[in-house]
Amino acid sequence: MKKCLLQLVLLLSLIHTVQAQEKVDSNKVKVFALPLFFYSPDTRFGIGAGGITTFRTPVSTQPSSVTFSFAYTQRKQILAWFPYQVYFGRGKYLSYGELGWYKYVYQFFGIGNEYDNAYLEKYTAQYPRLRATFLRNLDHGNAVGIRLAMDNFKITQYDSSGLLLQKNITGWQGGRSFGAGLVWWKDSRDNRFYPGRGSFIESSWYFENKFTGSDFEFSRLNLDLAKFFTLGKKTILALEGTAVVTMGNAPFFNMAQLGGTRRLRGYFEGKFRDKHLLLAQAELRQEGFGRFGGVAFAGMGTVFGSAGESLEWRPNGGIGLRYQLDKKQKLNIRADYGFGVKSQGFYLTFGEAF
Repeated sequence: MKKCLLQLVLLLSLIHTVQAQEKVDSNKVKVFALPLFFYSPDTRFGIGAGGITTFRTPVSTQPSSVTFSFAYTQRKQILAWFPYQVYFGRGKYLSYGELGWYKYVYQFFGIGNEYDNAYLEKYTAQYPRLRATFLRNLDHGNAVGIRLAMDNFKITQYDSSGLLLQKNITGWQGGRSFGAGLVWWKDSRDNRFYPGRGSFIESSWYFENKFTGSDFEFSRLNLDLAKFFTLGKKTILALEGTAVVTMGNAPFFNMAQLGGTRRLRGYFEGKFRDKHLLLAQAELRQEGFGRFGGVAFAGMGTVFGSAGESLEWRPNGGIGLRYQLDKKQKLNIRADYGFGVKSQGFYLTFGEAF
């Protein structure tokens, strides 16, 4: 843990040193603070406080953002999280990620791609979280850099008769997950918050082992593709595809997962988890009257443990409402209702799913 904290301090010091040389245009700083009231199948109802700050440096063509939130949920969960995306070094560098601390009640449905809703195992975990990616912008929308991630996962309650313990699933006792990786992306989106045209590609290789300070040993390849089409003055078609390949023995809480607010809305987060993942999603976005808009979405995804397995695709669909906090930056609050097979969920949060 001391090693993780030291590396975290060094990272924050690096960001501060570079950003101290930046000048932020005070006329372009916007702060939205509001009480939080939200719902998701994983948390049920939650209350708290939060907000988002957007700003630009004079030479940056893209907005930076920092989100700050604290919440307490109906399931007695505590969530404190600070996602950020900051441009610095006169727009040459970008850092994005998340700092957080969580006490969370999770639901575990097993590993694999089964629909067995009859089985449900709950466990409680608390942990600090670090996600940090540092990129150097190159020509033509390309960027390369490094990624660091840390979860110091402490499981405080679990089912002694459940699968996690009985099958001795990797990570059932918790543990320190700390790793690093390389990232490349190509970005031609016209807006980071609400793209109307362009595309986004991110490819990454991530690894954990004893040399990175982790209790686990595995590596992961990840590919995300997104494409955006303007069909009319206020109509956008958004498409996304994701592939994840894991090698080694990842803990169950770091496996590729479907469900939640972004990947296959309508299923509990982590409803389906395994070493590998394939996902395709489409969303039709319509700006409406004033600050309001709507969406309709559909997708399909699968997880699997080896290349020889037959793929069972899990579908989803849904509709959503949007409220535009910032008309210029097109920053939205989104409310989505998603449904899958024998499953459904309502989500209220900041920003688009992809």
